[in-house]
Amino acid sequence: MGIQEMGIRAKFIAIISVLSLLATIAIGYTSYMLSRQSALADAKSKGEMLFNYIEASGTFFGRYQKPKIDELVTDPNKFIPELMSLFAVKRMAYDLFAKTQPGYQFKQATLDPLWPDNKADVEEQKIIKYFASNPSAKDKEGIIERGGEQFFYAAKPVRIEKDFCLECHGDPDTAPKDQQDIYGTDHGYNWKLKDTVGASMIYVSITHALATAEQSALKVFFVGIGCLLVTIVCIWIFLDHGVVGPIIRLSEIAKNISIGKNLCDSAHSDSKDEIGVLANSIDRLRISVNKLLKRSCPNQKPDEPKKE
Repeated sequence: MGIQEMGIRAKFIAIISVLSLLATIAIGYTSYMLSRQSALADAKSKGEMLFNYIEASGTFFGRYQKPKIDELVTDPNKFIPELMSLFAVKRMAYDLFAKTQPGYQFKQATLDPLWPDNKADVEEQKIIKYFASNPSAKDKEGIIERGGEQFFYAAKPVRIEKDFCLECHGDPDTAPKDQQDIYGTDHGYNWKLKDTVGASMIYVSITHALATAEQSALKVFFVGIGCLLVTIVCIWIFLDHGVVGPIIRLSEIAKNISIGKNLCDSAHSDSKDEIGVLANSIDRLRISVNKLLKRSCPNQKPDEPKKE
């Protein structure tokens, strides 16, 4: 059935339904996007806090611990990672943090690391190359999937800006003997000053937050659909009793008038709305037709219908 064949009630309900459905979808989508943005902002805030903690531990090591350790450890072949490696200090600080705060990951993603676990994966290599191609870039962030889970990531470049880094990562032949014994001499060496060798990566899980945002949006959508159905039923009842029903009755009266039938049946209405105006107009037409046909209605008053 085409829209031209639909009744007033059906047309009105169809238009209201389509518009309301579109509005409900828009509200649900907006709810999801706002919840998603909130989740990402929260993840970013948490990531920055963890980053600042780890960077502070690294700064403390380089500024205060390293000079003291160098004074105490005079043997150039002595190497204790827990005391003498900036990378190890940061990693161990995070490991302690992770024991009580799940949902985070920290990685010193490196193109050619001493410690194999720091080897950058494919996505991390892209980020490191980005920093290498953009020396002025200080950070990068986004969303990434790892192991089937969604993470917000924040990355900062690892650039060789101090000579003491090359004591362990420069020429492998001059590296501390202990270090060579622990890590070997095949990887993690020949770094140069100003090189971008890696990126400090913070990962904050957002899988649960995004799922919650989706559920919230679906709840809003289904509540909207429920309200839409209730509204349609109320509109249907109102149209049936207040508009369509009276119009059908007046249409039947007009039809009878056109064939000279039931001319004594009044169509007068006390209602002041458009339906009432139409009813009284039809009633005046009935009276006029009745006079033309010179018929007498015993129950009709001379002044009926009342003029508005």
